[in-house]
Amino acid sequence: MSITYDATLEIRRELAALIGEVRAKSLFTGYGLFYKNIMFGIYQNSRFYLRAVDSLAEHLIKLGAVPYVVDAENPDLKISQYYRLPESVLENKIEYRFLVLFSIKQVADKLKESQLRKKTRIKELPNLSIKHEKLLYKINVLNVDTLIRFGAEVCYVELRKSEASVNLEFFWNLTAALLNKNVLLLTDKERENAIVRLNKALKVEGMREISQKEIDRSIVRLKNS
Repeated sequence: MSITYDATLEIRRELAALIGEVRAKSLFTGYGLFYKNIMFGIYQNSRFYLRAVDSLAEHLIKLGAVPYVVDAENPDLKISQYYRLPESVLENKIEYRFLVLFSIKQVADKLKESQLRKKTRIKELPNLSIKHEKLLYKINVLNVDTLIRFGAEVCYVELRKSEASVNLEFFWNLTAALLNKNVLLLTDKERENAIVRLNKALKVEGMREISQKEIDRSIVRLKNS
């Protein structure tokens, strides 16, 4: 067995009981903890630090979590975005699991966004072509960065308002592109969340919301295309 394996065995077992297999890699300071190639934590001197930003970081601080830069034995290492969870969280397995999964999702979302931003032309994204690019130009969505900021639902609504010919398949293609995945690989949950956002945007503009029948028909058309 390696030094890394032995040194992280206890924390890996603890986390594996919550989320499944966790791997560890030696870092310049302690060990990085990974779930499916996503680094979500640091293990140093028998202390586990969970990665967190924005709302999750604020929530952890309210719970009593301690930032790495305050808690670590080597404060000269300016490592931000990592927090040692309080005992009250570690003892509550449901909350512990939720926070770890939230952290992993934050990292995964950041990686997807980073991959998207490396592409500048809209037609370079999954499912999209010059046809989609030209349509989006009509509402001044000229590049990937603007598309990310607007989101699929705003683009769809603005195109409808401009009387452009767009359908739900167009919306699904945009939604999947912003997740950096093939449109046929959208999960039911991803579609459900996307439609909720779209219907809210339509309602704000006084436009008719999308019915379940329309959703079902569009999915069938996508699968048969």
